[in-house]
Amino acid sequence: MPLVDVFSVVFPVFVVIGVGFLFARFKKISLEPIIEILLYITIPALVISSLSERKFYVSELLHVAISVIFVIAITAIISYIYLRLTGKRELRGFYLPTIFMNSGNMAFPLALLAFGAEGLSVAVLYYITVGLSVYTLGVYICKGSDGIKEIFKLPLIYAAAFALTLNLLDIELPDEALTATTMLGAATIPLMQIALGYRLYSTRITHLGDSIISSLIRIIGGFVAAYFITELLGIGGVSQKVIILSSAMPAAVINFVMSHKYKLQSELVASAIAMSTLISLVSTPLLLLWLMSK
Repeated sequence: MPLVDVFSVVFPVFVVIGVGFLFARFKKISLEPIIEILLYITIPALVISSLSERKFYVSELLHVAISVIFVIAITAIISYIYLRLTGKRELRGFYLPTIFMNSGNMAFPLALLAFGAEGLSVAVLYYITVGLSVYTLGVYICKGSDGIKEIFKLPLIYAAAFALTLNLLDIELPDEALTATTMLGAATIPLMQIALGYRLYSTRITHLGDSIISSLIRIIGGFVAAYFITELLGIGGVSQKVIILSSAMPAAVINFVMSHKYKLQSELVASAIAMSTLISLVSTPLLLLWLMSK
């Protein structure tokens, strides 16, 4: 029964996020060391281990990348129209939570539980493209062209280049190395979920109207754009489902980190992230119900 299947996928994900939220209620810690471990150790390891699970082809890689770029472009255009019509063109921070989705903290466990290792590997490809976009377009939104060099500080791109090169050349990692990267990568999903819950505890919704519009563009706009582009490109099966799922995720927490770092309307960005996450409590189960019954 699809409803039972959806519950079995969604419940563990939101429970672990809830654990992080409750932990923040009783214990105050710095998330910086955890984020550093994620960025420099476990996420690169997950990229390598996941991309070693099955053979990828150039056409598949291009399909995922094109889908991400299309979703980002469509949500950015809708955001631009909204800001122009409302006379709020100075709110550049509005773009961040609207166009950059939570393709890691939430999409990884959902893709894995709903669609298995194949689903996770597609989600990882999606995440890589989003990560590159955040550290290029996202930094440009925050800082202008001076910040583009930030991308070369991201370990993700080196792990992705290494793993994809091995995959495309049919080179297998030694069993011992693959086991080590798999063990390290396995820590990524629970750490990301707990960090998300912890961060959400201190986030407050202040810009109600803009936050709601941003969330609707992010979730509904992302879904419609992903469905259209996957149909146009003829992408089907698990790949289509994971692309649609990832595209309809709420705003990513990294948006707040960047807006805070570059002093770009971080209060608005944090508010939009919290609102989109709240809406996703309803939208994500409904989306999964549809995807898992296709």
